[in-house]
Amino acid sequence: MNRFEYLFAGLMNQTEEVNLAPNEYYDFNVKDRVIVIEQGDVLVITPPNPETGRSKRHVFTNRDPYGVGEAISSVVPEYDCTVQSPTKLRIYDGAQIRQFANQAGVFARTIIRYSLKRIFADNERDQKATIKFEDDFIYANRDDLRNMEMPAEIVIFKAGAEADKMYFIEKGEVAINTEQNKLIALLGSGDCFGESVLLGEGKRTAAAVVESEADLWAIDGEFARRELNLEHPMTQFVTLLLLRQVVLLNHLRGFR
Repeated sequence: MNRFEYLFAGLMNQTEEVNLAPNEYYDFNVKDRVIVIEQGDVLVITPPNPETGRSKRHVFTNRDPYGVGEAISSVVPEYDCTVQSPTKLRIYDGAQIRQFANQAGVFARTIIRYSLKRIFADNERDQKATIKFEDDFIYANRDDLRNMEMPAEIVIFKAGAEADKMYFIEKGEVAINTEQNKLIALLGSGDCFGESVLLGEGKRTAAAVVESEADLWAIDGEFARRELNLEHPMTQFVTLLLLRQVVLLNHLRGFR
């Protein structure tokens, strides 16, 4: 059982269970409500693009979260959701989720801030929103955090490689590509990648290539997991839910 599954099971007594039949109406868009699909399938459709009039869609399924970033930011989700199969939901108190996110230590707090930036900025580069580890945290953990200056076109890792590190971009740009070398996302200052080491994925599902000269912090996977495990279980869970939400939004936005 990976850490996410362990936390999901351990925190289940703090949830409300909702069982839905296919096409049964349920209001997914409620302030301060966080939803995790325990089992089933929910079709999620974005609002129409103002320029094209088109919406994007993706099926959320087992263990996928809905509304985590919105609850932390005190906003209401705005997607159209349709239950496609017999579905069991776990409902969390969004105010409690927000409380534990706000109490996070440096490592988890940095990942939470990064995730919220990705969720709400739609991957735009905003230099004012650059996210960095605090200097005293870097100094205290200098043996576990490795600074890397990398020239353009260097392959950081390939699809299928072992997921043993995660990375934060201090400056520069890194392209995340499919195994077929199709661009998934172009990341810059304040972004992280390789977070599969926290989500329990053993192999890389994409490649990372330096697009323009980059200054990175490489974080050993064991250190990342150990640092996150120092947090309250709910803070750990919130952090992992946000990372999962970033992956889902990449699907919805067409990055994957």
